[in-house]
Amino acid sequence: MLELTVFLSGALVMVLEMVGGRVLAPHVGTSAIVWTSLIGVVLACLALGAWAGGRFADKKLSRRGLGQALAGAGLGCGLTAFCHASVGAGVTQAVGNLYLAAVAAALGIFALPAFFFGMITPYVIRLRIASVDTAGATVGRLYALSTAGSILGTFLGGFVLISFFGSTAILWGVAFCMLALSLCNAPSRPWLRLPLLALCVLLAWQDSLYGQWLAEKGGIRLVESPYNSIRVMEGVDHARDGRAVRLMATDPGYSQSGMLLDAPEELYFEYTRFYALGPRHVPNARRVLMLGGGGYSVPKWLLAGRSGLDAAALRLTVVELDLAMTAVSRRWFGLKADPRLSLRHEDARAFLNRQRESYDLVFVDVFNSHYSVPFQMGTVEAAKELRRAVAPGGALLMNVISAVEGPDGRLFRGIYHALRTAFAEVRVYCVGRPDRPDEVQNLMLLAFPEAGRMALPAPAFATDPPAAETDSMLSARYAGPVSTDTPALSDDFAPVERYALMLLRR
Repeated sequence: MLELTVFLSGALVMVLEMVGGRVLAPHVGTSAIVWTSLIGVVLACLALGAWAGGRFADKKLSRRGLGQALAGAGLGCGLTAFCHASVGAGVTQAVGNLYLAAVAAALGIFALPAFFFGMITPYVIRLRIASVDTAGATVGRLYALSTAGSILGTFLGGFVLISFFGSTAILWGVAFCMLALSLCNAPSRPWLRLPLLALCVLLAWQDSLYGQWLAEKGGIRLVESPYNSIRVMEGVDHARDGRAVRLMATDPGYSQSGMLLDAPEELYFEYTRFYALGPRHVPNARRVLMLGGGGYSVPKWLLAGRSGLDAAALRLTVVELDLAMTAVSRRWFGLKADPRLSLRHEDARAFLNRQRESYDLVFVDVFNSHYSVPFQMGTVEAAKELRRAVAPGGALLMNVISAVEGPDGRLFRGIYHALRTAFAEVRVYCVGRPDRPDEVQNLMLLAFPEAGRMALPAPAFATDPPAAETDSMLSARYAGPVSTDTPALSDDFAPVERYALMLLRR
Protein backbone atom coordinates (compact mmCIF):
# COMPACT_ATOMS: atom_id res chain seq x y z
CA MET A 1 0.00 0.00 0.00
CA LEU A 2 2.89 2.38 0.73
CA GLU A 3 4.35 1.95 -2.75
CA LEU A 4 0.93 2.58 -4.31
CA THR A 5 0.51 5.66 -2.16
CA VAL A 6 3.81 7.14 -3.31
CA PHE A 7 2.99 6.38 -6.95
CA LEU A 8 -0.49 7.90 -6.82
CA SER A 9 0.66 10.93 -4.84
CA GLY A 10 3.36 11.59 -7.44
CA ALA A 11 0.74 11.39 -10.19
CA LEU A 12 -1.79 13.60 -8.41
CA VAL A 13 0.68 16.36 -7.57
CA MET A 14 1.54 16.68 -11.26
CA VAL A 15 -2.15 16.76 -12.15
CA LEU A 16 -2.43 19.60 -9.64
CA GLU A 17 0.47 21.45 -11.28
CA MET A 18 -0.78 20.90 -14.84
CA VAL A 19 -4.24 22.22 -14.02
CA GLY A 20 -2.59 25.10 -12.18
CA GLY A 21 -1.83 26.89 -15.45
CA ARG A 22 -5.52 26.76 -16.34
CA VAL A 23 -6.54 28.02 -12.88
CA LEU A 24 -4.19 31.01 -13.08
CA ALA A 25 -4.99 31.92 -16.71
CA PRO A 26 -8.12 34.05 -16.08
CA HIS A 27 -6.19 36.17 -13.57
CA VAL A 28 -2.61 36.50 -14.85
CA GLY A 29 -2.64 34.91 -18.31
CA THR A 30 -0.60 32.02 -19.67
CA SER A 31 2.81 33.52 -20.40
CA ALA A 32 6.20 32.07 -19.52
CA ILE A 33 6.14 34.36 -16.47
CA VAL A 34 3.05 32.60 -15.14
CA TRP A 35 4.39 29.09 -15.73
CA THR A 36 7.72 30.04 -14.17
CA SER A 37 5.92 31.37 -11.09
CA LEU A 38 3.71 28.30 -10.80
CA ILE A 39 6.55 25.80 -11.16
CA GLY A 40 8.81 27.74 -8.78
CA VAL A 41 6.13 28.09 -6.10
CA VAL A 42 5.13 24.42 -6.29
CA LEU A 43 8.75 23.25 -6.11
CA ALA A 44 9.45 25.56 -3.16
CA CYS A 45 6.41 24.30 -1.27
CA LEU A 46 7.25 20.67 -2.09
CA ALA A 47 10.76 21.22 -0.72
CA LEU A 48 9.41 22.83 2.44
CA GLY A 49 6.92 20.00 2.82
CA ALA A 50 9.64 17.38 2.38
CA TRP A 51 11.65 19.01 5.17
CA ALA A 52 8.61 19.14 7.43
CA GLY A 53 7.58 15.58 6.51
CA GLY A 54 10.97 14.21 7.48
CA ARG A 55 10.89 15.93 10.85
CA PHE A 56 7.29 14.85 11.42
CA ALA A 57 8.22 11.23 10.68
CA ASP A 58 11.05 11.32 13.23
CA LYS A 59 8.68 12.59 15.92
CA LYS A 60 5.52 10.65 15.09
CA LEU A 61 6.05 7.61 12.90
CA SER A 62 2.79 5.75 12.28
CA ARG A 63 0.25 5.00 9.60
CA ARG A 64 -2.01 7.49 11.30
CA GLY A 65 0.59 10.22 10.81
CA LEU A 66 0.78 9.36 7.11
CA GLY A 67 -3.00 9.50 6.96
CA GLN A 68 -2.89 13.00 8.42
CA ALA A 69 -0.40 14.16 5.78
CA LEU A 70 -2.54 12.66 3.01
CA ALA A 71 -5.66 14.25 4.49
CA GLY A 72 -3.85 17.59 4.61
CA ALA A 73 -3.12 17.32 0.88
CA GLY A 74 -6.76 16.45 0.22
CA LEU A 75 -7.99 19.36 2.33
CA GLY A 76 -5.57 21.72 0.62
CA CYS A 77 -6.82 20.65 -2.81
CA GLY A 78 -10.41 21.06 -1.67
CA LEU A 79 -9.74 24.60 -0.45
CA THR A 80 -7.96 25.36 -3.70
CA ALA A 81 -10.95 24.12 -5.71
CA PHE A 82 -13.39 26.15 -3.61
CA CYS A 83 -11.45 29.41 -3.31
CA HIS A 84 -9.16 29.71 -6.34
CA ALA A 85 -11.38 32.15 -8.24
CA SER A 86 -11.78 34.59 -5.35
CA VAL A 87 -8.11 34.33 -4.32
CA GLY A 88 -6.90 34.87 -7.89
CA ALA A 89 -9.20 37.85 -8.43
CA GLY A 90 -8.22 39.42 -5.12
CA VAL A 91 -4.50 39.05 -5.75
CA THR A 92 -4.57 40.49 -9.25
CA GLN A 93 -6.70 43.45 -8.14
CA ALA A 94 -4.29 44.24 -5.32
CA VAL A 95 -1.00 43.65 -7.20
CA GLY A 96 -0.29 45.51 -10.42
CA ASN A 97 3.07 43.97 -11.33
CA LEU A 98 2.67 40.75 -13.34
CA TYR A 99 5.72 39.05 -11.79
CA LEU A 100 4.53 39.70 -8.25
CA ALA A 101 0.90 38.96 -9.09
CA ALA A 102 1.77 35.60 -10.69
CA VAL A 103 3.91 34.53 -7.73
CA ALA A 104 1.36 35.77 -5.17
CA ALA A 105 -1.53 34.04 -6.95
CA ALA A 106 0.39 30.77 -7.19
CA LEU A 107 1.27 30.99 -3.50
CA GLY A 108 -2.25 31.83 -2.39
CA ILE A 109 -3.83 29.07 -4.44
CA PHE A 110 -1.33 26.19 -4.44
CA ALA A 111 0.98 26.60 -1.46
CA LEU A 112 -1.09 24.55 1.01
CA PRO A 113 -1.71 21.41 -1.09
CA ALA A 114 1.86 21.44 -2.47
CA PHE A 115 3.27 21.62 1.07
CA PHE A 116 1.35 18.53 2.20
CA PHE A 117 2.17 16.66 -1.00
CA GLY A 118 5.84 17.29 -0.21
CA MET A 119 5.46 15.58 3.18
CA ILE A 120 4.29 12.27 1.79
CA THR A 121 7.37 10.71 0.17
CA PRO A 122 9.84 11.28 3.05
CA TYR A 123 7.22 10.03 5.52
CA VAL A 124 6.64 6.86 3.50
CA ILE A 125 10.40 6.31 3.16
CA ARG A 126 10.77 6.50 6.94
CA LEU A 127 7.93 4.01 7.38
CA ARG A 128 9.33 1.58 4.83
CA ILE A 129 13.01 1.57 5.92
CA ALA A 130 13.54 -1.56 7.99
CA SER A 131 17.33 -1.70 7.97
CA VAL A 132 20.19 0.64 7.24
CA ASP A 133 21.67 -2.06 5.00
CA THR A 134 18.75 -1.76 2.57
CA ALA A 135 17.99 1.94 3.03
CA GLY A 136 19.51 2.95 -0.30
CA ALA A 137 17.47 0.45 -2.28
CA THR A 138 14.30 1.47 -0.41
CA VAL A 139 14.83 5.17 -1.03
CA GLY A 140 15.67 4.59 -4.70
CA ARG A 141 12.63 2.39 -5.25
CA LEU A 142 10.21 4.83 -3.64
CA TYR A 143 11.63 7.85 -5.44
CA ALA A 144 11.47 5.93 -8.73
CA LEU A 145 7.81 5.11 -8.07
CA SER A 146 7.08 8.72 -7.19
CA THR A 147 8.77 9.93 -10.38
CA ALA A 148 6.95 7.34 -12.48
CA GLY A 149 3.69 8.54 -10.98
CA SER A 150 4.63 12.13 -11.79
CA ILE A 151 5.25 11.16 -15.42
CA LEU A 152 1.83 9.51 -15.58
CA GLY A 153 0.19 12.52 -13.92
CA THR A 154 1.83 14.93 -16.36
CA PHE A 155 0.48 13.15 -19.43
CA LEU A 156 -2.84 12.31 -17.78
CA GLY A 157 -3.40 15.92 -16.74
CA GLY A 158 -2.12 17.61 -19.89
CA PHE A 159 -3.47 15.20 -22.54
CA VAL A 160 -6.64 13.80 -20.99
CA LEU A 161 -8.15 15.47 -17.94
CA ILE A 162 -7.90 19.10 -19.09
CA SER A 163 -9.44 18.08 -22.43
CA PHE A 164 -12.55 16.56 -20.84
CA PHE A 165 -13.06 18.23 -17.46
CA GLY A 166 -13.07 21.72 -16.00
CA SER A 167 -10.17 22.76 -13.80
CA THR A 168 -12.33 23.03 -10.68
CA ALA A 169 -13.73 19.54 -11.22
CA ILE A 170 -10.19 18.18 -11.60
CA LEU A 171 -9.12 19.85 -8.35
CA TRP A 172 -12.07 18.32 -6.52
CA GLY A 173 -11.15 14.94 -7.99
CA VAL A 174 -7.58 15.25 -6.67
CA ALA A 175 -8.96 16.21 -3.25
CA PHE A 176 -11.25 13.17 -3.10
CA CYS A 177 -8.45 10.83 -4.22
CA MET A 178 -6.09 12.11 -1.52
CA LEU A 179 -8.75 11.79 1.19
CA ALA A 180 -9.49 8.25 -0.02
CA LEU A 181 -5.77 7.42 0.17
CA SER A 182 -5.74 8.77 3.70
CA LEU A 183 -8.57 6.45 4.73
CA CYS A 184 -6.93 3.46 3.04
CA ASN A 185 -3.56 4.03 4.73
CA ALA A 186 -5.03 4.66 8.18
CA PRO A 187 -8.51 3.10 8.36
CA SER A 188 -8.67 3.20 12.15
CA ARG A 189 -10.18 6.27 13.82
CA PRO A 190 -11.56 7.83 10.65
CA TRP A 191 -14.03 10.01 12.54
CA LEU A 192 -12.38 13.29 11.62
CA ARG A 193 -11.55 12.39 8.04
CA LEU A 194 -14.98 11.03 7.11
CA PRO A 195 -16.72 14.32 8.00
CA LEU A 196 -13.96 16.10 6.10
CA LEU A 197 -14.69 13.97 3.03
CA ALA A 198 -18.41 14.66 3.42
CA LEU A 199 -17.70 18.37 3.72
CA CYS A 200 -15.68 18.33 0.50
CA VAL A 201 -18.53 16.54 -1.29
CA LEU A 202 -20.97 19.18 -0.03
CA LEU A 203 -18.70 22.05 -1.04
CA ALA A 204 -18.12 20.54 -4.49
CA TRP A 205 -21.88 20.23 -4.96
CA GLN A 206 -22.46 23.81 -3.86
CA ASP A 207 -19.63 24.99 -6.09
CA SER A 208 -21.23 23.25 -9.06
CA LEU A 209 -24.61 24.83 -8.33
CA TYR A 210 -22.99 28.26 -8.06
CA GLY A 211 -21.28 27.77 -11.42
CA GLN A 212 -24.60 26.87 -13.03
CA TRP A 213 -26.29 29.90 -11.44
CA LEU A 214 -23.48 32.17 -12.61
CA ALA A 215 -23.87 30.91 -16.18
CA GLU A 216 -27.67 31.30 -16.15
CA LYS A 217 -28.11 34.50 -14.15
CA GLY A 218 -24.74 36.20 -14.24
CA GLY A 219 -24.32 35.95 -18.00
CA ILE A 220 -20.90 34.27 -17.78
CA ARG A 221 -20.17 30.92 -19.39
CA LEU A 222 -16.84 29.18 -18.91
CA VAL A 223 -15.41 26.73 -21.43
CA GLU A 224 -12.02 25.16 -20.77
CA SER A 225 -9.79 23.50 -23.31
CA PRO A 226 -6.17 22.30 -23.47
CA TYR A 227 -5.20 25.78 -24.66
CA ASN A 228 -7.56 28.33 -23.14
CA SER A 229 -9.93 29.24 -20.38
CA ILE A 230 -12.68 30.79 -22.52
CA ARG A 231 -15.24 33.09 -20.91
CA VAL A 232 -18.37 34.14 -22.79
CA MET A 233 -20.13 37.18 -21.34
CA GLU A 234 -23.32 39.08 -22.12
CA GLY A 235 -23.50 42.85 -21.89
CA VAL A 236 -24.83 46.13 -23.23
CA ASP A 237 -22.85 48.62 -25.30
CA HIS A 238 -23.96 52.04 -24.10
CA ALA A 239 -21.82 53.72 -26.74
CA ARG A 240 -24.00 52.07 -29.40
CA ASP A 241 -27.42 53.02 -28.10
CA GLY A 242 -27.57 50.21 -25.55
CA ARG A 243 -27.33 47.40 -28.10
CA ALA A 244 -26.83 43.92 -26.65
CA VAL A 245 -23.35 42.52 -27.11
CA ARG A 246 -21.68 39.17 -26.47
CA LEU A 247 -17.97 39.07 -25.62
CA MET A 248 -15.33 36.36 -25.53
CA ALA A 249 -12.26 36.59 -23.27
CA THR A 250 -9.29 34.30 -22.71
CA ASP A 251 -6.95 36.66 -20.83
CA PRO A 252 -7.62 39.00 -17.90
CA GLY A 253 -8.61 42.53 -18.78
CA TYR A 254 -9.13 41.87 -22.49
CA SER A 255 -11.98 40.70 -24.70
CA GLN A 256 -10.67 38.82 -27.70
CA SER A 257 -13.92 38.83 -29.69
CA GLY A 258 -17.23 40.65 -29.66
CA MET A 259 -20.55 40.42 -31.47
CA LEU A 260 -23.63 42.63 -31.58
CA LEU A 261 -26.56 40.28 -31.10
CA ASP A 262 -28.73 42.16 -33.59
CA ALA A 263 -25.93 42.27 -36.22
CA PRO A 264 -23.73 39.16 -35.88
CA GLU A 265 -21.91 39.80 -39.18
CA GLU A 266 -20.86 43.34 -38.27
CA LEU A 267 -17.30 43.95 -37.13
CA TYR A 268 -17.57 44.96 -33.46
CA PHE A 269 -14.07 45.95 -32.35
CA GLU A 270 -12.49 48.95 -34.01
CA TYR A 271 -9.25 47.17 -34.87
CA THR A 272 -11.08 44.41 -36.78
CA ARG A 273 -12.57 47.07 -39.07
CA PHE A 274 -9.01 47.92 -40.18
CA TYR A 275 -8.89 44.55 -41.93
CA ALA A 276 -10.96 46.35 -44.59
CA LEU A 277 -7.64 47.81 -45.75
CA GLY A 278 -6.93 44.40 -47.26
CA PRO A 279 -9.85 44.36 -49.72
CA ARG A 280 -9.24 48.08 -50.34
CA HIS A 281 -5.70 47.36 -51.59
CA VAL A 282 -6.44 43.97 -53.19
CA PRO A 283 -10.01 44.34 -54.49
CA ASN A 284 -9.84 41.24 -56.69
CA ALA A 285 -8.77 38.92 -53.89
CA ARG A 286 -10.29 35.46 -54.09
CA ARG A 287 -8.16 33.31 -51.81
CA VAL A 288 -7.91 34.54 -48.20
CA LEU A 289 -6.01 33.02 -45.27
CA MET A 290 -6.90 34.00 -41.68
CA LEU A 291 -4.46 32.96 -38.94
CA GLY A 292 -6.33 33.04 -35.63
CA GLY A 293 -10.07 32.48 -35.66
CA GLY A 294 -11.15 33.64 -32.21
CA GLY A 295 -14.84 34.50 -32.39
CA TYR A 296 -14.68 34.35 -36.21
CA SER A 297 -15.93 37.92 -36.60
CA VAL A 298 -13.66 38.69 -39.59
CA PRO A 299 -14.46 35.39 -41.40
CA LYS A 300 -18.20 36.00 -40.93
CA TRP A 301 -17.78 39.52 -42.28
CA LEU A 302 -15.93 38.28 -45.34
CA LEU A 303 -18.36 35.47 -46.11
CA ALA A 304 -21.35 37.80 -45.72
CA GLY A 305 -20.05 39.96 -48.55
CA ARG A 306 -19.59 43.05 -46.37
CA SER A 307 -15.93 43.57 -47.40
CA GLY A 308 -16.46 44.51 -51.04
CA LEU A 309 -14.86 41.30 -52.31
CA ASP A 310 -16.76 38.92 -54.56
CA ALA A 311 -18.25 36.80 -51.77
CA ALA A 312 -19.50 34.08 -54.14
CA ALA A 313 -15.99 33.47 -55.49
CA LEU A 314 -14.29 33.72 -52.09
CA ARG A 315 -12.30 30.81 -50.73
CA LEU A 316 -11.43 31.36 -47.07
CA THR A 317 -9.07 29.24 -44.94
CA VAL A 318 -9.04 29.87 -41.18
CA VAL A 319 -6.32 28.38 -38.98
CA GLU A 320 -7.34 28.23 -35.31
CA LEU A 321 -5.32 26.33 -32.73
CA ASP A 322 -8.15 25.66 -30.30
CA LEU A 323 -10.99 23.38 -31.40
CA ALA A 324 -13.00 24.64 -28.41
CA MET A 325 -12.74 28.20 -29.73
CA THR A 326 -14.46 27.11 -32.93
CA ALA A 327 -17.11 25.22 -30.96
CA VAL A 328 -17.80 28.31 -28.84
CA SER A 329 -18.06 30.42 -31.99
CA ARG A 330 -20.54 27.99 -33.50
CA ARG A 331 -22.67 27.93 -30.36
CA TRP A 332 -22.63 31.57 -29.27
CA PHE A 333 -21.14 33.70 -32.07
CA GLY A 334 -23.14 32.70 -35.11
CA LEU A 335 -20.48 30.77 -37.02
CA LYS A 336 -22.15 28.51 -39.59
CA ALA A 337 -20.92 25.82 -41.93
CA ASP A 338 -20.10 27.19 -45.37
CA PRO A 339 -18.63 25.43 -48.43
CA ARG A 340 -16.40 28.48 -48.99
CA LEU A 341 -14.87 28.11 -45.51
CA SER A 342 -12.08 25.66 -44.71
CA LEU A 343 -11.10 25.22 -41.05
CA ARG A 344 -7.70 23.97 -39.85
CA HIS A 345 -7.22 23.33 -36.15
CA GLU A 346 -3.49 23.60 -35.61
CA ASP A 347 -0.78 26.04 -34.65
CA ALA A 348 -0.51 28.90 -37.15
CA ARG A 349 3.28 28.67 -37.39
CA ALA A 350 3.19 24.91 -37.91
CA PHE A 351 0.62 25.42 -40.67
CA LEU A 352 2.79 28.04 -42.37
CA ASN A 353 5.91 25.88 -42.17
CA ARG A 354 4.39 23.03 -44.17
CA GLN A 355 1.79 24.63 -46.46
CA ARG A 356 2.77 25.55 -50.03
CA GLU A 357 -0.27 27.47 -51.29
CA SER A 358 -0.38 31.22 -51.82
CA TYR A 359 -3.18 33.61 -50.93
CA ASP A 360 -4.25 37.02 -52.17
CA LEU A 361 -4.79 38.23 -48.61
CA VAL A 362 -3.30 36.89 -45.38
CA PHE A 363 -4.83 38.16 -42.12
CA VAL A 364 -2.99 37.53 -38.84
CA ASP A 365 -4.84 38.01 -35.56
CA VAL A 366 -2.97 35.94 -32.99
CA PHE A 367 -1.59 38.76 -30.79
CA ASN A 368 -4.68 39.14 -28.61
CA SER A 369 -3.13 40.59 -25.44
CA HIS A 370 0.13 41.17 -23.57
CA TYR A 371 -0.49 38.19 -21.28
CA SER A 372 0.18 35.51 -23.87
CA VAL A 373 2.24 36.67 -26.84
CA PRO A 374 2.83 33.93 -29.46
CA PHE A 375 6.36 35.08 -30.23
CA GLN A 376 6.83 32.39 -32.90
CA MET A 377 4.52 34.37 -35.23
CA GLY A 378 6.55 37.57 -35.08
CA THR A 379 10.06 36.33 -35.85
CA VAL A 380 12.28 36.61 -38.91
CA GLU A 381 11.67 32.95 -39.66
CA ALA A 382 7.90 33.40 -39.42
CA ALA A 383 8.07 36.45 -41.70
CA LYS A 384 9.77 34.33 -44.34
CA GLU A 385 6.95 31.78 -44.20
CA LEU A 386 4.31 34.54 -44.25
CA ARG A 387 5.94 36.06 -47.32
CA ARG A 388 5.81 32.70 -49.08
CA ALA A 389 2.08 32.50 -48.32
CA VAL A 390 1.30 35.86 -49.96
CA ALA A 391 0.66 35.67 -53.71
CA PRO A 392 2.13 38.26 -56.09
CA GLY A 393 0.06 41.40 -55.87
CA GLY A 394 -1.34 40.31 -52.52
CA ALA A 395 -0.97 41.73 -49.03
CA LEU A 396 -0.54 40.75 -45.39
CA LEU A 397 -2.37 42.42 -42.48
CA MET A 398 -1.27 41.73 -38.91
CA ASN A 399 -2.77 43.02 -35.69
CA VAL A 400 -0.27 43.81 -32.90
CA ILE A 401 -0.97 45.36 -29.49
CA SER A 402 1.84 47.75 -28.63
CA ALA A 403 2.99 51.33 -28.87
CA VAL A 404 5.04 52.46 -31.86
CA GLU A 405 7.46 54.78 -30.14
CA GLY A 406 9.19 54.73 -26.77
CA PRO A 407 9.89 51.82 -24.41
CA ASP A 408 6.36 50.44 -24.78
CA GLY A 409 6.94 49.98 -28.51
CA ARG A 410 9.71 47.41 -28.36
CA LEU A 411 7.37 44.50 -29.07
CA PHE A 412 6.06 46.23 -32.19
CA ARG A 413 9.52 47.20 -33.39
CA GLY A 414 10.83 43.64 -32.98
CA ILE A 415 7.95 42.33 -35.11
CA TYR A 416 8.16 45.20 -37.62
CA HIS A 417 11.85 44.67 -38.31
CA ALA A 418 11.24 40.94 -38.68
CA LEU A 419 8.60 41.61 -41.34
CA ARG A 420 10.90 44.07 -43.10
CA THR A 421 13.41 41.26 -43.70
CA ALA A 422 10.87 39.45 -45.91
CA PHE A 423 8.47 42.08 -47.28
CA ALA A 424 9.37 44.95 -49.61
CA GLU A 425 7.14 47.43 -47.78
CA VAL A 426 5.49 47.47 -44.35
CA ARG A 427 3.02 50.20 -43.39
CA VAL A 428 1.78 50.86 -39.88
CA TYR A 429 -1.66 52.14 -38.90
CA CYS A 430 -2.49 53.30 -35.36
CA VAL A 431 -6.00 52.12 -34.63
CA GLY A 432 -6.71 53.88 -31.34
CA ARG A 433 -4.66 57.11 -31.16
CA PRO A 434 -2.81 58.03 -34.35
CA ASP A 435 -1.82 61.29 -32.66
CA ARG A 436 -0.21 59.42 -29.75
CA PRO A 437 2.12 56.76 -31.20
CA ASP A 438 3.79 56.36 -27.80
CA GLU A 439 0.57 54.96 -26.32
CA VAL A 440 -0.26 51.25 -26.25
CA GLN A 441 -2.99 50.49 -28.79
CA ASN A 442 -3.94 48.12 -31.56
CA LEU A 443 -1.61 48.54 -34.54
CA MET A 444 -2.42 47.19 -37.98
CA LEU A 445 0.65 46.26 -40.01
CA LEU A 446 0.08 46.15 -43.76
CA ALA A 447 2.87 44.40 -45.68
CA PHE A 448 3.40 44.04 -49.43
CA PRO A 449 5.72 41.57 -51.14
CA GLU A 450 6.48 44.15 -53.87
CA ALA A 451 7.50 47.79 -53.53
CA GLY A 452 5.67 50.75 -55.03
CA ARG A 453 2.09 49.77 -54.24
CA MET A 454 0.74 53.33 -54.46
CA ALA A 455 -2.46 53.07 -56.51
CA LEU A 456 -5.56 52.69 -54.35
CA PRO A 457 -8.90 51.84 -55.96
CA ALA A 458 -12.20 53.15 -54.64
CA PRO A 459 -14.03 50.77 -52.28
CA ALA A 460 -16.93 48.74 -53.59
CA PHE A 461 -20.41 50.15 -53.22
CA ALA A 462 -22.28 49.55 -49.96
CA THR A 463 -19.39 48.00 -48.09
CA ASP A 464 -18.98 47.96 -44.34
CA PRO A 465 -16.84 49.87 -43.35
CA PRO A 466 -18.00 52.49 -45.88
CA ALA A 467 -15.66 54.56 -48.05
CA ALA A 468 -15.46 57.48 -45.63
CA GLU A 469 -14.32 55.19 -42.80
CA THR A 470 -11.67 53.40 -44.84
CA ASP A 471 -10.37 56.78 -46.00
CA SER A 472 -10.09 57.76 -42.34
CA MET A 473 -8.18 54.55 -41.66
CA LEU A 474 -5.67 55.44 -44.35
CA SER A 475 -5.06 58.76 -42.62
CA ALA A 476 -4.11 56.87 -39.43
CA ARG A 477 -0.91 55.67 -41.05
CA TYR A 478 2.22 56.26 -38.97
CA ALA A 479 4.46 58.57 -40.97
CA GLY A 480 7.56 58.70 -38.80
CA PRO A 481 10.66 56.50 -38.98
CA VAL A 482 10.63 53.28 -36.98
CA SER A 483 13.49 53.19 -34.50
CA THR A 484 16.14 50.51 -34.95
CA ASP A 485 16.86 50.25 -31.21
CA THR A 486 15.09 46.88 -31.03
CA PRO A 487 16.41 44.05 -33.21
CA ALA A 488 14.12 41.83 -35.20
CA LEU A 489 12.68 38.94 -33.22
CA SER A 490 14.04 35.52 -34.12
CA ASP A 491 13.17 31.96 -33.18
CA ASP A 492 16.37 31.89 -31.14
CA PHE A 493 15.85 35.18 -29.29
CA ALA A 494 12.40 36.70 -28.77
CA PRO A 495 12.18 38.28 -25.27
CA VAL A 496 8.52 39.25 -25.67
CA GLU A 497 7.81 38.96 -21.93
CA ARG A 498 10.46 41.59 -21.23
CA TYR A 499 9.21 43.83 -24.02
CA ALA A 500 5.62 43.57 -22.77
CA LEU A 501 6.42 44.00 -19.07
CA MET A 502 5.90 47.78 -19.03
CA LEU A 503 2.57 47.30 -20.79
CA LEU A 504 1.41 44.88 -18.11
CA ARG A 505 2.10 47.40 -15.35
CA ARG A 506 -0.34 49.91 -16.79
